[in-house]
Formats: sequence, C-alpha cells, structure tokens
Amino acid sequence: MNQKYLPHLAARVFGVPLMIQPDKLMVILDAIGPRIGLPEHLLIEGMPVVVTRPAPDDTEEEDLLMTAGRKAYPVSPDGIAIITISGTLVKKASWMDSESGLSSYGDIRTMLADARDDPAIRGILLDVDSPGGEVGGLFDLADEVYAVREQKPCYAIANDDAFSAAYALASCAQRLFVTRTGGVGSIGVIAVHMDQSGWDEKMGRKYTAVFAGARKNDYSTHQPLSDAARANLQDEIDRLHEMFVASVARGRGISPALVRKTDASIYWGATAISAGLADQIGTFDDALAAVTQASRMSRQARATASAGAQIEEQGEEPMAQTPETKPADAPAIPVAAPVETQPQAAPAPAPAPAATAPVPEAAATPFVDAAAIEARVRGEHAIVQDAKVALCKTAGRLDLLPEMLSPSLTVAQVGDRLLAAQSQRSQAAPLNSQITATPTGAEGQLNSAATQIAAGRQITFAQAYVEALKLNPALYTQYLDEKSAPVVPR
Repeated sequence: MNQKYLPHLAARVFGVPLMIQPDKLMVILDAIGPRIGLPEHLLIEGMPVVVTRPAPDDTEEEDLLMTAGRKAYPVSPDGIAIITISGTLVKKASWMDSESGLSSYGDIRTMLADARDDPAIRGILLDVDSPGGEVGGLFDLADEVYAVREQKPCYAIANDDAFSAAYALASCAQRLFVTRTGGVGSIGVIAVHMDQSGWDEKMGRKYTAVFAGARKNDYSTHQPLSDAARANLQDEIDRLHEMFVASVARGRGISPALVRKTDASIYWGATAISAGLADQIGTFDDALAAVTQASRMSRQARATASAGAQIEEQGEEPMAQTPETKPADAPAIPVAAPVETQPQAAPAPAPAPAATAPVPEAAATPFVDAAAIEARVRGEHAIVQDAKVALCKTAGRLDLLPEMLSPSLTVAQVGDRLLAAQSQRSQAAPLNSQITATPTGAEGQLNSAATQIAAGRQITFAQAYVEALKLNPALYTQYLDEKSAPVVPR
C-alpha cells in the first residue's frame, strides 16, 4: 500500500463510529499499526485478543465479466443482476487500490441504480460476503435497496458473512438467504479511540493543541479520552444504533424491540432463521433460482394489470350487448347459482313537466345501458379471476385457489402470497411422492372437469377451472370441507 495513504486510512479507523465486526477491525489495526508507529499487536480496552485470518488468495477473486460485456456486474441468462458486496465497506474508495479488498457504497449505489433503471434487468441478487465497515453513506444506500423492491424483485444471500453494515444492506432485500456455514447479525456500532500519549512521552515528544471551542480537541490521539468526550461519543454511537435498529426492523418486518434484543450477536445458519434475521437456508444457486422465479411472476402480474388497464380504457366506449355476446357470470366465493337477469326494456320517455321551459337537446340526460355496464364489470372480474388461477397453476399451488380468488385480493397480492407459500414449502421436508402424485376427492374431480372443459371449448386450463367451479358448486363446497378437515398426526 502506498505510504501516503496511511494517514487517510488511520483517520477513517480511529475515533469514528464504525459498523464492523471487532475481529475484522483488529485485522485492520494490526495491518496499519506498525506502519504508523504502533506496536505490532495492539491491546485495546474492552476488546478481546483475536487470531487474525490470512488475506484471501488473489486467484479466488470472482470473475465479474457479464454476458453482454457492458456491465460492471454479472447478469444471469434470465436477466438477474448479481451485485457483489464483499470486503470492508467504505463510503468512497477512489484513492485506494482496488486490490485492497474494499467495496464502496458509491460503487454499489451506481450498480444498483443501473440494474434498477435497465428494463432488460428483471431482478437483483445481492451477493454479500462482508464484515461491515463505515457508517457514512450506509443508511442512504440501505434506503435505496429497500426502495428498489417496489420496482423489481431484490433478494440477498449471506455468502458467507453479512455482518453489521453489510447486514444493514442485506436486511433491506425482500428475502434473505444464508448459507449453511454463513452468518448474519452484529447489529451494533463501535468506535475506537487511540491514546498514544504514553508512547509520545516514551519517544520524548510532546504535543500542544491550540483550539477554540471546549469540545474541539476531545478525540485527540495525543491525550487520554476525557469523561465528557467519552459521553459525547457514546451518545453518537447510541443514535447510530437506533438508526440501524429501525432500518433492520423495517426491512425484515419485525419489531425494533426484537432487533435490539439481539445485542449485536452473530447468528449462524439455521439460528438466523429462528431469530427472524433471515428467511431461508440455501446456496447461491438457490437464491438465484428464487429471485428468477419471483421476476417471472412479477412480469406476469404486471402483464395482467396492463391488460386490465386496457380493458378499462376500452370500456369507456359504448358496448353493444346481446344475449349471444354477454360474457358468463364470474364466480364468487363461495360459488352461488348464477342469477338470471331479465332483459331490460328501453325506458319510455318521461313526459315533460307542465309550465316548464323545454330542455335543450345538449343538456338531455344520456341513456344508460345498465346491462352493458354490468356485463363489462363482470367481464373484467372474470379476467382478474382468470389471472389469479393462472398464477396459482404456474406456482403449482391450486390448493390455495379458493383463498386467492377472494375479491379482496389483487393480482399483485396473490403473487406475493404465492411467493411466500413457495418459500415455506421449500424449507419443509420433501413429501412422499405418493401423497402429492394426483389430487383426489373433490379437488381431483374439479381438475378433471376443468380438463374436459378446456379440451371441448379450446380455452386455457385457468379459464376452464373457473367454469368448473361455477358449474359445480357442490364440488366446491366439498373441496372446502376436505381442505379444512383436521390432519391426523402420523
């Protein structure tokens, strides 16, 4: 490392709040200490002695070339941006050699924004392996990671470490995977003050500070830390800790009290799941497959919403309605017998009131075709329900169809619930193939009826399933009874 950079690095390590694992901090101190006149092995009050790990081999550096060759990050064949967050995290690293193993918030922000705004990128996976780092710039970047969830699926994986500042970023993703040997947490803030006054005296040096403002020289390394300075630094540490807690609570959807209760502990593997700090144990490939599936379902939901918007626009024009073209009634939950609608005769013109001025033709009340309006509303409802059935079939979760067809759920909400259900299923032990081979009972009869309708009328299975539900209300009731029956423990 160039010697002229050492003062800059020391200023970013000593006397400032950091969100980093203590053992990694000791590695940094051991590395720069002897170069700025400190002993080879530092003993810091309140911190245990640790064994530092050797630096990773250069041959283990990941290949960052992407398929198209024009991105600063790799992209999977399915359009998933893979943004690596590794090494010690700093706000800016422009003056440091890239081989030092640092990642800057500025570089991560640039890659995140590019992936967010590029329509060819369908999802984002944060590949995290970092002990944490600086506070400056962290929470702004965490807010951007949280915001991108509204535009594209954004998942993260602790592969293997996501501690402190790195966890602050990973926790803002929609779902967080952790490898079997990986860990998350260390939700805390730390600061180290270096008191070298004893060393100055030993070396025959004496420093005199001339300053204005009682607190200006509080954190000088050439004098012991005063009680007032320690209290001020503790207040800032506590303030940053509360920001950290609030960010994690928001990203993970848990209470701040639960986050505080971790006391900056580290959670490994399955313990991270039980603590609510991660969602699933899995490999990098598992996380990539999950965000790829989420991106497909998200695109399908957007396409359905776009089709609904087009129907809404087309619906502004008058719709001619005849008994032959009127769409079938959409099913309700629970399914009820279709209501027969009597054709409405054209209303007779009302006689003009006596002794009143004639109504101008332009101001006359327009004719309202109630039957056409009803048909359009029913048709739009049927399309939405078809989309829900299609999502359930794509996810392989037709067993959840009755719940998902609820009128209170939008297509987007159905997609989110199916994703959550799929994640829960993936964590459960594999079921016996004989149990899940072929649906039986009312569910099997409904599937069979839908298959026959689809073949006979040349429509999709999703549309046919809706028709089967409408034509077989008794089977639907039986299906609900079967699903609600208590499960006998095996």
